[in-house]
Amino acid sequence: MNNENSINVVKEEKKIMSNEYEIKDDKVILKLKKRDGLFIDAQIDKEDLDKVLNKGTWSPEWNKDYSNYLVQNISYNVVDGKKLKEKISLHSFVLDKDSKTPILHLDGNPLNNCRSNLKVYSQNMKNEYEDIDDDSVFIILRDNNGVKRAKTYIDKDDLDRVINSGYTWCYFRYNKSPYAVANTEEGRIYLHNFIMKNKEDMVIDDKIHNTLDNRKKELSKCNFKPRQAE
Repeated sequence: MNNENSINVVKEEKKIMSNEYEIKDDKVILKLKKRDGLFIDAQIDKEDLDKVLNKGTWSPEWNKDYSNYLVQNISYNVVDGKKLKEKISLHSFVLDKDSKTPILHLDGNPLNNCRSNLKVYSQNMKNEYEDIDDDSVFIILRDNNGVKRAKTYIDKDDLDRVINSGYTWCYFRYNKSPYAVANTEEGRIYLHNFIMKNKEDMVIDDKIHNTLDNRKKELSKCNFKPRQAE
């Protein structure tokens, strides 16, 4: 007896076409064919080869957020008689994660899908940073999907306090200007307020100032105004 509320899902059967590949030690180079007919290479671990090939054909798709190609697979399911498309990225497939789970490529290359290069992104992670000179560093800012979006300047003597604040500093736009912010249970905290120890919730009221320059000598030149409710 059929349940009227049940959903009938049927995988569409078709011949599996796998990518060509080359094994190099414990790594595999997958050959991906672009729309123009040219090929680019993606990398996976040898232990994932059978799993990846059995999924079908993997193709490169340009992603503007990454400014690079992501490796994608498209398959089709028939749900209650309707044909539905399923797209999954190789990094999600390798880690057995939902396609909406944000995953970092630690070397910044989304074509490198070896397990050692993949990490599930959490907004509780400490920010990465890069030294600029003896006095300044860049804090890397990512969006909600873990995509690297910008860098913000801070003084090196603020690094320990910023990195170990318990906050993850993220990329955010307010009135079309980019800011470094932390999203907390108490509300959104702007990095310039955190550094300058502003008691009020302020934004920079200065069109010529780089809102991602959070060095104290630059912030001290700025005009601030109370932030309007968003």
